[in-house]
Amino acid sequence: MVWASIVGVLIALFALLMAVFLVVGDSELGLPVFTFLSGVVVYFILKEVYSKEQVTALFSIPDRSEAGRLILLILVLDIFVVLPIHAVITIFLFPDAEQQEVITMFEDASDTSLALLAFSVAILTPFAEELLFRGFILGMLLKRYSDTQSIVISSLIFAIAHEPIAMVLAFGGGLLYGWVRVRTGSILPGMIAHAIWNGFITAVVIMY
Repeated sequence: MVWASIVGVLIALFALLMAVFLVVGDSELGLPVFTFLSGVVVYFILKEVYSKEQVTALFSIPDRSEAGRLILLILVLDIFVVLPIHAVITIFLFPDAEQQEVITMFEDASDTSLALLAFSVAILTPFAEELLFRGFILGMLLKRYSDTQSIVISSLIFAIAHEPIAMVLAFGGGLLYGWVRVRTGSILPGMIAHAIWNGFITAVVIMY
């Protein structure tokens, strides 16, 4: 039942992706529209599979001071542990790998579409991904597996959902966001850290 639910939702989101690009086409609106709609869809799925109390817990921060420390810890680990490991593995194992498609999109974007793309990557993407991977998928896995197993499995799924060149970075981030979600019972600290991280990367790409 756990895996059937996860696979079913992933198939539904893939169908949504196809529908969005069929309607919108390969335009600047495709990514933000799909990201927003997928987040909304997963939110309503969470309301169906979780009790009202569980949904409330997912979107609450009982201890703000602890949440702040955890967000800072995630960002420090992202910068000084996950990113260097990602860089080393990419250089030695994928020396000929092309840059991420999203970076190419930034380079080719006009001024207007650049703002929309930046908003999508920095805000909409963390919102949708945390709802799906830490809210729904990790939550479902916790019904069957231990905390550690669930965090690792959900992180692997999160990594597979990314381009090959970004898989190590996504897996490391998934471990951190998943750990904080299990520790606090909320997806908000991870969502905030994810948004800050994506915003930082977006700013670096735009400036350089």
